[in-house]
Amino acid sequence: MKMRIVIPTRGRVGKQLTAQSLPRELRRCTTIVCPKREVFGLTGAGMEDFEVIAQPDPEWKIYQKRVWILQEFARLGYERILMLDDDLRFSTRISETDWHLKEIRGKDLIPEFERIDEKLGPEFPHVGFGQRQGNNQLEEVGWQSPGKMCYALGYYLPIVLEKCVLGRVEIREDMELSLQLLLKGHPNAVWQTTVVDQRKYDAPGGASNERSIELSNNEAKKLAAMYPAYVSTTERKYKASVPRIEVIVQWKKALTDGLRSPA
Repeated sequence: MKMRIVIPTRGRVGKQLTAQSLPRELRRCTTIVCPKREVFGLTGAGMEDFEVIAQPDPEWKIYQKRVWILQEFARLGYERILMLDDDLRFSTRISETDWHLKEIRGKDLIPEFERIDEKLGPEFPHVGFGQRQGNNQLEEVGWQSPGKMCYALGYYLPIVLEKCVLGRVEIREDMELSLQLLLKGHPNAVWQTTVVDQRKYDAPGGASNERSIELSNNEAKKLAAMYPAYVSTTERKYKASVPRIEVIVQWKKALTDGLRSPA
């Protein structure tokens, strides 16, 4: 596999849900990036197949860590990386005619990651798995282009680093980077047959200690102000989570405009 899998993490030693789902074949091409104080704990029993490296600044927020990962892995010679949140589960459609999902892990994930690896490149420089939420409402699955990318972020580094300005927002930086690429005429591709979701929103560890609802709401408004023709906001009330401002993004319009007149 040409693609390197990268899992940024913090505060979840012993709770590496994404990593624990991966088979040995994928673990051997996976790097876990964490604060230096957590390296020892992430190299213990059950984690022997992973490469674990320390981020230069242990206090970085996730958007700063992602910027460094993009730049550092390009420096190391990688062209393709897939960044995964550290608390994911993977699910796939039961069949082509049944929208219900079943959880998959281990060796069943190998062909799914190979799909991402094969798709990611100059033609589609940002590729990922779809989001579980709302998947049951899709009439057609398979590859969707363009689409929303979150939790699983595949990037073809030569194009991303040449064409994009990194780290412009603290939250929803995945969406902002997708918008930059779409508006420059670079389509993404999202695999909707197999999807990911977080085990629990705002679970302890990860970015939970750096993302207040106030910051999230302000960053939603900031993204809408940066892309007024493509992003709007709405207030959502969730049964299983706290109410907050979310963004609605016109992905197709962004790509159409990007192909017609690249930014």
